[in-house]
Amino acid sequence: MSKTKSAIILTFVTLIIAVLCVVCFASFPAGGINYYNSLLSLSDKDADLGDYLIGDTAYVGGGYAVVYYPEGVISSREYEEMTADLTGDDLEEYQNRYLSYADGALYLEKEIVCEDGSDAVSAAFVADFDRMKDMLRSRFESLDQAGMSMQIVDDYTVRVFLPATMEASAAAFTFFSYMGEFTISFGSDESSATVALPSPTGTARPASYYIRGASAASQSGTHYVQVEFTDEGQALIADLTADTTGTMIFRVGENDVLSLTISEQINQNTLYISGSYTAETAAIVASLIDSAVNAGEAEDVSLTLGDISSVPALMGENALMLLYIVLGVLMLLSLIFFFVRYHRLGFVHLYSFLTYLTLSVVCIWAAPGITVSLGAIVAFVIGAVMLSIGDLVSFEYARKEFANGKTMTYSVKTGYKKCMWHIFDAHIVAIVFGLLTYAIGIAELCVFGAALGLCATLSGVCTLLINRFYWSIMMPFAKSAAAFCNFKKVAEEDDDE
Repeated sequence: MSKTKSAIILTFVTLIIAVLCVVCFASFPAGGINYYNSLLSLSDKDADLGDYLIGDTAYVGGGYAVVYYPEGVISSREYEEMTADLTGDDLEEYQNRYLSYADGALYLEKEIVCEDGSDAVSAAFVADFDRMKDMLRSRFESLDQAGMSMQIVDDYTVRVFLPATMEASAAAFTFFSYMGEFTISFGSDESSATVALPSPTGTARPASYYIRGASAASQSGTHYVQVEFTDEGQALIADLTADTTGTMIFRVGENDVLSLTISEQINQNTLYISGSYTAETAAIVASLIDSAVNAGEAEDVSLTLGDISSVPALMGENALMLLYIVLGVLMLLSLIFFFVRYHRLGFVHLYSFLTYLTLSVVCIWAAPGITVSLGAIVAFVIGAVMLSIGDLVSFEYARKEFANGKTMTYSVKTGYKKCMWHIFDAHIVAIVFGLLTYAIGIAELCVFGAALGLCATLSGVCTLLINRFYWSIMMPFAKSAAAFCNFKKVAEEDDDE
C-alpha cells in the first residue's frame, strides 16, 4: 500500500477512533443547562456497584428491598407496636393469639398458621406459602432486571430486592403483592360494577377459559398492555359492551389493577390498553394480569407488603470508579509491554485495543439486558486478555518468520496464517461458553454470558482482521520495517549477544 493511501486511511481511522472515544467516555457541558453524557455513563449499571456524578447523570448503586408477609405472619416490630397499646385482658388475649417464631423475628397467628390445638405449622399453610412464593418469583423474574434477587427469610417471609436502575420498583412491589382471583367487572360506574368475567367462583369456568394471557408491547414510543381473549372471552366481552357504555374494571383479588371507560362495543380477540405506561409499568401490569389469570389455586393466598427500604451498593459507594481505575492501569501496563517489546508496532496493538474498547462500550450500551456489572466487566477483561494474547501470538509468529530470513511482507502473511486457527478456536470456545452460560437463565449469569459472547466476538474480529489491517496501513511510514517492529534476523540477535 502506498504511503499517501496509507496516510489518508490512517487519518480517517484515527478520527473515527477519536470520535468514538469521546462518545463513549467523555461527558461535558454542552452550553447553557445542557450536558452531554457519554455512552458509558448512560449504560445501565448493576446494583452492586458504587456511585458517581457526571453532569446531570447520577448513579448511586444499590436499590430497594421489601419484605412480604403471608396472612397470619407479622413482624416483631408490628407485634411490639400492638402490644404496647394494650393492657390487661386485651394484652393477654392478643399475646395468646400469636406464637413467637425465629427467635422473635416473626409472630405467627395460631388460628391461621398452626394445626388445630398445637403450635406446629400446618401443611396447608406451608402449601399456600409455597404457591405464593412461586408466583412472586415468576412475576419478578418476568421483569428481567439484572441484579434482582429474592430470598426466603425466617422460613415464612419473602425478601425481594430490585436495583435502583429500575425506576418503577415501588409499582412492582405494590402490584405484585396482589393475590387472588382475576376478574373483570362491568357497570355504569365503578360503584355499581359487578363481576362479569368469570362468573362467580365455583359456578363457572375460571378466567383462563376466557383469557389466553397478557403481555406488554410498544409501538412508536407508546407502551401498552395487550390482553388476548379466547373465542369465548371475545364473545362474552362483545355481549357486555354491545348496547351500553360504562366502566370496565380489571381486578386481582380485591385490588383494582386498571379501569377503562367503554364508549363502544369491544369485539376483538386482543384488547390494547394504553395510557401513561412506561416500558416498566406496562411490563408490571401485564405480568400481574397474566400470572393471576393462570394462578390456579393461588387465589387462597394473601400477602401484606412491608415497608420499602433503600439498600446501598453491596460493593461500596466508590466500587465502580475504583474498577474503572484498575482497568485503566491494566490497560496502560499492557500497552507499555507492547511498546517496549515491539517499539512502534505497539501502535497497532493500541489502535486494535481502542477499537475493541469503544465497540464494547457501544454494544453494552445498545444491547438490552447487558448492564455495567461485575460480570460484564469480567467478560470485558477476558476479551481484552484474549485480544492482547492474540496480538502477542501473531506478532511473535511473524517475528520468528522474519528472524529466519523471510521478508517482512512474507513474515506477516505466514505468521498470521500459522496462528490464525489457534486464535480462532480460542475465541469460538469463549463465545460458545458465553452462550451456554446465558442459556442457563440465572439473571447474574445471563449478563456475564451475554457480555462474554459479545466481547469474545469483538476480540476475535479485532485480533484476526482489524489488527492486521492496522499493521498494513502503518508499515509504509517506516523507513525500516524491521526497526518499526523491533524485529531482527537470527544473525543480528547473535551479534547482540
